[in-house]
Amino acid sequence: RMHKPSEELTLLQAGLGRRTVNIPEDANHKEVRDYPKMTDLEGAWMLHKAMGGSGQRKLNLVSPEEAGYTGASLVKTWGGKGCLYIMPIQHTLDITPLPFTSPEFQAMPKARCVSCQEYVPLQLLSLHAETCAQTKGNDEVWLVACPLCCEVFSENDILTHASACGENNVVSIWFCSVSAILLSLQKKIDQTQTFNISVTRQDMYERGMRQWSRQKKGSPKNPLVVSFIGEYGIDQGALRKEFLTEVMRGIEAHFFEGDGEKGKNPKYSLLDYQDNKFKTCGEIFATSLVQGGPAPNFLTRWCYHFLCHGTMDNNSVPNDVTSPDIKSNEDALLQLSDTIVACGYMGPIHVDHKKAITDAVSLHGLLRLIPILSQLREGLRLYGLDEVLGHHGRMCQQLFVPGFIQEVDSDFVVNALCPSFSEEGTTRRHREMKIINFLQDFLQKLEDREGISCQESHLFLQWVTGQGHLPLIETEREMFKISISFTHDCQTHYGEHSLCFPTVNACATGLNFPTQHIETFEDFEKNLTTAIHFGFDFSRH
Repeated sequence: RMHKPSEELTLLQAGLGRRTVNIPEDANHKEVRDYPKMTDLEGAWMLHKAMGGSGQRKLNLVSPEEAGYTGASLVKTWGGKGCLYIMPIQHTLDITPLPFTSPEFQAMPKARCVSCQEYVPLQLLSLHAETCAQTKGNDEVWLVACPLCCEVFSENDILTHASACGENNVVSIWFCSVSAILLSLQKKIDQTQTFNISVTRQDMYERGMRQWSRQKKGSPKNPLVVSFIGEYGIDQGALRKEFLTEVMRGIEAHFFEGDGEKGKNPKYSLLDYQDNKFKTCGEIFATSLVQGGPAPNFLTRWCYHFLCHGTMDNNSVPNDVTSPDIKSNEDALLQLSDTIVACGYMGPIHVDHKKAITDAVSLHGLLRLIPILSQLREGLRLYGLDEVLGHHGRMCQQLFVPGFIQEVDSDFVVNALCPSFSEEGTTRRHREMKIINFLQDFLQKLEDREGISCQESHLFLQWVTGQGHLPLIETEREMFKISISFTHDCQTHYGEHSLCFPTVNACATGLNFPTQHIETFEDFEKNLTTAIHFGFDFSRH
């Protein structure tokens, strides 16, 4: 019979819940029984299958063959796919709940419990929330902020509010991670029309900023659709991500300055302020976060605090904001006297007062950035991101301040590869395996030469997928895959030739490698490097 929902959750907590496994057709009985939780039964188990439905299902025995349960017999019995139940014969399985760090839960998406702040498998969050709530004091009240309207409610009232705000009844999952916040913001995209940007690849940043500001037929709150003039690519997500990646990189270089490790401050520019360019930057920040682009994680902490609350945090205010080079000798100070006085310093200009002079100049440099940050914050009102930052500032800090987001590395790219190999034992399979090994060596060589955050690793990922960053939403990051196919008969398709290059389908996240013409790693490296640097446009040469 079917288990009640509570029983299913109990089994799931013990690592005995439903899971999908792949059993090769040539698997023998020993290989079948080596799956988790079956080894403890020492062979004393049988498989059953459910027939019928209507809420009550009778389990019928799946009789093993002479050699026991094999992949071939299971395919024959159940057509290769279906739900089978493990029934112990003389044992009772331990249903003690496993810790959430157990290997059985590694593949499950995690969400943070608002009560204990522990990351819990999403499928078990409702059951955990019941037991976790019982541990709170009777007089303790827990407050939760709605991610859509940002109003604060008690945990009892948030469930009622959720239906009016259009959210899922299990509201607690929306406050457990940055991924959940971004998913909720995606619901605010206005799908009634599109926001179209057409640019050339040359000067993409400058042209993109200009087209963004003058676009009249749509709003950045609509889905962004990008086209590259003179190319035939249709934007299904990859062109948008590539555009946002390049424009975000340009914004960081042109509008911000400072130490990249500690974060950057806006460059003071009265002309850019008067042209509302910092508001445009804020809109692009919001659009990039909500529509799959990279995060603007290059701001200083005090700048981020201002974007969250509209005020300065005195504890994190730097003392080196765009101040002139103040020398240690008195003559140098006297030469800068007009600049020092203009910054509001009223004391004696003498080397003994250098700290007071430096503080005055630094404060002046900081204060003149406030209008610029206010304009940037105005752009973040898109999708209500400014209010979300005000209520979830600590959680969203990783999106704006450096040092939190994982950079692209060779391990991530290699683990995302999904090659379609030929039949095992064939010559084609041997060539395909050699190409994949060359690709792994290529990525690791880039990493060893220039470090994990090297531009070349980002460039490879951007070439294949349109984006040079890891997906910001956890579920998208876990599902991120790059399909690999191979061409063995390029001579038939393209005639006689001595060299051909790999091609990409960025929208489908696919990469095709020709297996001919490449015999050594040096051949592969030269071929792939040329393809990356000259193969971003939608054409074949």
